[in-house]
Amino acid sequence: MKRHTLPIRLLVALLLSCAAQVSASRMDTIAFRGDSSHVIQRVCVYTPDNYEAERDSAYPLVYMLHGIHGNHYSWQRNGNIRYTLDSLIRNGLIRPIVVAFPYCQRFDTTDVDEPKSLVHCLFHYGSILRGDFEETFYEIDDYVQEHYNVDTARTHRAIAGLSCGARQASVIAKSGRFDVVGLFCPVIHKRQCPDPEIVPAHYWIGVTEGDVFLYKGRRFRLACEKHGIPVTLYQDKGSHNWKAWRKMAVLFLETFFATPEEHIEQESNQE
Repeated sequence: MKRHTLPIRLLVALLLSCAAQVSASRMDTIAFRGDSSHVIQRVCVYTPDNYEAERDSAYPLVYMLHGIHGNHYSWQRNGNIRYTLDSLIRNGLIRPIVVAFPYCQRFDTTDVDEPKSLVHCLFHYGSILRGDFEETFYEIDDYVQEHYNVDTARTHRAIAGLSCGARQASVIAKSGRFDVVGLFCPVIHKRQCPDPEIVPAHYWIGVTEGDVFLYKGRRFRLACEKHGIPVTLYQDKGSHNWKAWRKMAVLFLETFFATPEEHIEQESNQE
């Protein structure tokens, strides 16, 4: 048995080495106290393989928000987002991008893998209705811009959210900081509909036929069309769950962050 110990160790080392070569991306977990709000801000930041902190061309920046029963780890734990981003970039389907996953609830900023129960989150639903997170989001945005090599131009910045996170994304989009907004199965009210006075972004809305909130996404699409705001509505089978949100995330990223080669191929196919 002993003579097989070394080969097995070598095999394990080789497998670990191959895994490291396949995925050299990073997912940083950050916590800091906001200068103005003095609340603890938590955010996970994905950087792609071969990320260069000093390269001349900055990386596009995407924010992805979780829902009411989630936290800054949800897109990793439930959405398998790191593997998805690695695969999309490695296969040339999207450009290398930096993606930030903030903790979107101000009523509880403890650093735990699993969020508290859905009942606990619903009990504090008033915090979401008041827009507590939206008021302090700029602190996270400023931090990411300061510590990562990301493009500050609006045309290279996007924000997306699922469920209640889509509502928060739509409110933050009114700041004019983002050119593209993704709303996945949005739980959104009329007051979060786009403001025609703000320079319009392109909205990408994903809905599912089995979602009780389907009408909210359709209503948002109609509001965009009424004000002449660019909008795309994607509708699929399914329900209000991670299976749908994972697929929507891929379609959203492929639509707005495709590599130049992909853009050329898409245009030729349309012709």
